Amino acid sequence: MNEENNSARSVVHASGDNGIEVRYVAYCDILGFSNKILSDFDRTLGVYRDFGKSMAEFAVKEVRATMYSDAILVTAVLLGKVLSAVQQLWFLVLRNDLMIRGAITKGRYWEQRQGNHLLVASDALVRAVKLERSVSVPAVVIADDVEIPDELWQRRFVMSPFETPLLHFRDRNIVNPFNTFWGKSAASRATELMNESPTHRDKYLWFLALHEAAATGQELIPPAILARFQRDGILRRRV
Repeated sequence: MNEENNSARSVVHASGDNGIEVRYVAYCDILGFSNKILSDFDRTLGVYRDFGKSMAEFAVKEVRATMYSDAILVTAVLLGKVLSAVQQLWFLVLRNDLMIRGAITKGRYWEQRQGNHLLVASDALVRAVKLERSVSVPAVVIADDVEIPDELWQRRFVMSPFETPLLHFRDRNIVNPFNTFWGKSAASRATELMNESPTHRDKYLWFLALHEAAATGQELIPPAILARFQRDGILRRRV
């Protein structure tokens, strides 16, 4: 049984009768959405509706997702599920000439639906919101205290950089914003957005540098983990 399954088993035991679970929580902000709403409400609302419909179609099993205005909340018991959902979210926002910034944390999570109302209480969500506000680039970062199973890093050596669920870039562990169907196009969209918003040029240059690193096949996993894999012979076995 792999580490993610072991984690799931322990979470089920920890939930108890009070409805509190230990979950991975991703909080994402759609960049520039508020400005678009203010400048062109009708057109932006149409994009938002299409976006919401696409999210439902791209739903990941065992993942809960909630959208409200320019914020998206994604939770799951397994880290890999959240990564997959956020990676698909990246595809949807880029397709609509948007980008996201966010954070993933792990902690206690409670929710209750009462009619049209959703009640949420979560220390993980509070920490994810705080971390998201500190992120200065278009990326969904994984909190430093979130333990990432080796198997998620090992996928980098059996998949291309556009397929693996997470990347390590410039001292951050982040959700991979690319996929095999949206590799080159992601860079083209970022370049167009940079030309439209030159005041945010540095943020788009960061994204384009990430794309270049992935496109040229860089390892993009933490150096210490790469060294351990090499020392323990894991790389030879996986490759």
